Amino acid sequence: MIITGYRTRKNALGQLMYTCDKCQQRTYHTFIRTRRSFTVFWIPLFPLAKTTTTRCNVCGFQTYFDNKKADEYFPQAGKQEGHADHS
Repeated sequence: MIITGYRTRKNALGQLMYTCDKCQQRTYHTFIRTRRSFTVFWIPLFPLAKTTTTRCNVCGFQTYFDNKKADEYFPQAGKQEGHADHS
């Protein structure tokens, strides 16, 4: 019997300050990168999806953010992810 499944990993990329769309306060927002991988026997084999979300640190409002722009804002995150995929 072969056991397959999915694994989701979340990493905080960093924080930027701007006005929240919901609470209208100028505050920090945390950028979170979520990666989903296909697994066999709980070992991730290949990535399926990568998304970036932002979360307001005051009210918790979350929105999706473009992955390429997030990589531009936090260039160290792309390098760390590339390294993590090979381990």
